[in-house]
Order: sequence, then structure tokens, then C-alpha cells
Amino acid sequence: MPKPDNIATKTLAKLDEFDAMPRAEITENPWTPEQRAAFITARRGRNWLLLAVLGGFCLVIYAIALVKLHEYGQMW
Repeated sequence: MPKPDNIATKTLAKLDEFDAMPRAEITENPWTPEQRAAFITARRGRNWLLLAVLGGFCLVIYAIALVKLHEYGQMW
């Protein structure tokens, strides 16, 4: 039985640096230090907000579980 001859086996068998996907190189920093500081401050605020939302969601789920367990007499 002959070996399958398709483009996929040839491509997988022979990859080198010329076949790899080209990467974009960053040559200069487009942000000023003030813009970078403003971005970091805004990101920090978003992170705290996300933490508060996730914590609130966990508390809601916990409260629902407590109510359900207490309602059906499985709590104590």
C-alpha cells in the first residue's frame, strides 16, 4: 500500500523558520508616560470593580444556597 501523498504530511514534515508565520515587531513605544500611567490607573479601577462584582456574585450564590438548605431542613 503506497504512503499517502498530500500537502498536510509534506507541510508537517518540513517546517523551518521560513515557513513560520511572520511576527510583527514593535519598533517604537506609541504611548507617552502620562498615557501609560492613565491606562494603568484605569485598568486598576476596572480590576477592583470586577473583583467587587465577582465577590457580590459569590455572596448571592452563597445566600441562595443557605436559604435553600434552611428551607428544606438540611442545614442543621
